[in-house]
Amino acid sequence: MKKVYSASVTPLLADGSLDVVGLRNILQRNVKHGLDGVFILGSMGEWGSFSDDFKENLVRESAAILSGSSAELLVGINATSLALSLQNLKRYRRYAFDSYVFMLPARTSALDPLKSILTVLDAADRPVFYYHCPPNNGIDLNLDQFDAIMAHPNLKGIKNSASNMWLRRELILLRKDRGYNTLLLEGQEWATDEAMLAGYDGMLCGLGALASKVMVAIARAVDQKSFPEAVNLQNSFIRLFHGVYGKKLQTVWVGQKYALVKLGLIETPLTLAQEMSTLTASRQAEIEQCLAEYKDILD
Repeated sequence: MKKVYSASVTPLLADGSLDVVGLRNILQRNVKHGLDGVFILGSMGEWGSFSDDFKENLVRESAAILSGSSAELLVGINATSLALSLQNLKRYRRYAFDSYVFMLPARTSALDPLKSILTVLDAADRPVFYYHCPPNNGIDLNLDQFDAIMAHPNLKGIKNSASNMWLRRELILLRKDRGYNTLLLEGQEWATDEAMLAGYDGMLCGLGALASKVMVAIARAVDQKSFPEAVNLQNSFIRLFHGVYGKKLQTVWVGQKYALVKLGLIETPLTLAQEMSTLTASRQAEIEQCLAEYKDILD
């Protein structure tokens, strides 16, 4: 069966502290919808906006909430340098979760990207997902570099958010030719259906805090070879993006959080990664209309 992981938002109270009740509501709803796992402290989770203590508390609370459930917890160790990412890895290892997720920092140094990834893989006490996102950090890898990391026993999977059809297919062929068992997960929300149809193992992408039900439905349609249904569900998923994120992506973080507020799941739409002023009255109305239109595939 295809795997479905959510790259989750981080719910906040009005004072900027963690909304623990909201976090529990999101994660328990995700489990109810059949998600295989949740990724915290990624780009959608605003990892760069929080203190070390805040992030550790989020890891602690998330691990406690998902303890005993069937869902995996993936924890981002992203930072502004390799050294700080390694510090995060050491700081979080005391908690019970399944995997780390590592994305190379943006160009804050001249370190070799392949050596950096291998350093994290060597240091990890549990499996690691490599988060490949050149649109975010400006760093790409060639196929020889992918070959080297896929050969490492600690690499569990790759979240491919490159929006690159060529790379998607080349990684499938590389894995087959070399006999690797690396999980290949689509990170581009607009293309989860086609990636899984082509041979990806699943998806790890945003909007999952809100839209976990339809994400799972897309994967199950692919499993059942109901390809027209998968495409139709993907199109509905994209229309959810239009309604919540905005067609110009003007309310990616705050829009999803506002939708979660309207569903009674979290306390506030507060985000530290985006201007709150983008949540205009007209955008609020559009989000509410979207929730009403797609209520059947949301819950």
